[in-house]
Amino acid sequence: MKGEAGIVGMKGVRGAVGIKGERGIAGMKGVRGVVGMKGEQGIAGMKGVRGAVGMKGERGIAGMKGVRGVVGMKGERGIVGMKGVRGAVGMKGERGIAGMKGVRGAVGIKGERGIAGMKGERGIMGMKGRKGDKGEKGESARATQTSVVPQTNWKQCVCKSSSDTDNGKIKYQSLHTVARLTTIICLILFQDCAFNKLQSHSALRVSFQGNMRVRGYVNKCNRWYFKFNGNECSGPMTIEAAVYNYWSSGNPNLLHHRSFEGYCENIPQGAVRVELWVGQCSGYKGDAYTGWNSVSRIMIEEVSRSQS
Repeated sequence: MKGEAGIVGMKGVRGAVGIKGERGIAGMKGVRGVVGMKGEQGIAGMKGVRGAVGMKGERGIAGMKGVRGVVGMKGERGIVGMKGVRGAVGMKGERGIAGMKGVRGAVGIKGERGIAGMKGERGIMGMKGRKGDKGEKGESARATQTSVVPQTNWKQCVCKSSSDTDNGKIKYQSLHTVARLTTIICLILFQDCAFNKLQSHSALRVSFQGNMRVRGYVNKCNRWYFKFNGNECSGPMTIEAAVYNYWSSGNPNLLHHRSFEGYCENIPQGAVRVELWVGQCSGYKGDAYTGWNSVSRIMIEEVSRSQS
């Protein structure tokens, strides 16, 4: 029978290291172990060198048009720029369609009288006319020294001036008086046209030629008339002219040439003051004007008395 185990003896002394043996044959690869837990992030490495620029890529597809933005506020007006250089003259355009005929304009103011033209050459003498028929026998007239004027006795007072008198004597201007056949020219003030009547039973023929105006538009009237030695003619009646003006609107200023004349008897022999007066028509008022941009004349002639 097996006996009991004896007492363990003491450990012996370690022996000397043996010589290293040859490397044994590599064993078979073991089974892959279980993946370990992720370690902590290491320290970041240094920035690498910048790589070369890549090739340009192809153009992408155009995007859709975006929504129109809100209109912005109007900005402040900018500073006016410098005047540009004048452009070249453009080509002449085609002629336009003729416009409608305009309204006729107002009549212009009468211009001043032009300079008198040169005297023309004398015309060719006409053929002699045939002898006229014998006239009828006239009535017998009793010619006496007191009724027949032996020669022409006349005078004219001439003036190129104007007067705005509405009531009163028209005043003209004279230069000189020459003999009995007289023309009076304007220069210094005078108030009448003096005449020397040679016969006591003769008559005076007087006339006025000049510009006469009445301004206003509703029922305006002035009366021009002659006075002899301060009185109107009474043989047979006054020598006068009335100018009446009526316009529905506006204020016309019509300056027209006018004339009037007549015979006056019962004027004594000797010096006669012939005066031109202007006044208001009976029942009317007017704005009178005598003489405008033209010559005015008072003509006086002594003539035989009229038939009975």
